[in-house]
Amino acid sequence: MTVAKPCVPVLDSPTRGRIYSVLLSLSTDIAGYRNLLSLVNDLLPQGEDDSCAWSWGIAQILEDYHYESNWNFERMKSVRSPTGYPGLKNLSNTCYLNSLFTQLFMNVGFRGFILSRSIADAGGSQKLLSETQRLFAYMQESWLKCVDPQGIADSVITYESSPIDVSVQMDVDEFYNLLFDRLESQISSVVDKKTFREFYGGQIVQQIKSKECPHISERLEPFSAIQCEVRGKGTLAESLSAYIEGEVMEGGTPNIIIIALVAITNYFKITNIPVALVAPTSML
Repeated sequence: MTVAKPCVPVLDSPTRGRIYSVLLSLSTDIAGYRNLLSLVNDLLPQGEDDSCAWSWGIAQILEDYHYESNWNFERMKSVRSPTGYPGLKNLSNTCYLNSLFTQLFMNVGFRGFILSRSIADAGGSQKLLSETQRLFAYMQESWLKCVDPQGIADSVITYESSPIDVSVQMDVDEFYNLLFDRLESQISSVVDKKTFREFYGGQIVQQIKSKECPHISERLEPFSAIQCEVRGKGTLAESLSAYIEGEVMEGGTPNIIIIALVAITNYFKITNIPVALVAPTSML
C-alpha cells in the first residue's frame, strides 16, 4: 500500500492560483488596493526606512510571523515539514510546558479525548480545557512552523490563584500535576472524569511486612507518575523492578500487634496500570 505524501497547502499550485485570483479581485479599485497594501505592510518589520521593505520584497519569516525584507525567500522555512507537526513557541522559560504538551499531543487517544469534550463556558470555568483543545487542533492541522501556546500559559492557574510566570522555569513534574488537576476540574461529566484519570492515573499498594511476625499492613494510593531511578539501570524495566523490589528498614519501627521495635520491608505494588505510564527519572 502506497501512502500519498501530504501537499503543503501554500505551495500547492491550484491553491496558489486561487489565492492570486482573490488578491487580484481585491485590487480592482484604489480603495481595495490601498487596503491590501496596508494588510501586507503589517507583515513587514517596522524600521526607520520602510520604503526599502517595499522595494526589496517579502522574504524570510521571523518571530511572530513577520517577514524580513529580502528577495531571497525560502518558502519551506515558513511552513512545517510535510513529514511532521508544528513545534511550540518558547514564551520565555517554558521548555517544560512545551515538552509536556508535545508528549500529551502525541498520545493519540488522549488527544482525541480532549478534542471531543463539549465546552459550555470557553471563556470562564472551562478556559484551560478550551485552550488545550485549540492548541491540539492547531498542532494537528496547522502548516505553520510553530504554534503559540500563550493561551495555555494564561489559562493554567497556580495554587496561589495566579497564572504561571513564563519567565520562571517550573519543575515539569509539579506542572504536570497542576495541569491535570486543573483539567479534570473543568471536565463536566463524571464518566469523562473517570476516563480522563485512566489515561495517566493508576493505583499502587504500599505493603509493610514485618520480618519477625506474619503481620502485613497495606495502603492503597493513587498515582499519576512513578519516580524511577536510572543510575546503574540499563532499561526502564530494570528501573521499575527496583521500584517494587522492596526496601528493608532495620529497627525503630513499632509493631502494632506486639509493642516492640522490629525490622520491616517496605514494598510497592502496581495494582491498576494507566493507559500511559509517566515515569520521571532520577539519578539519586
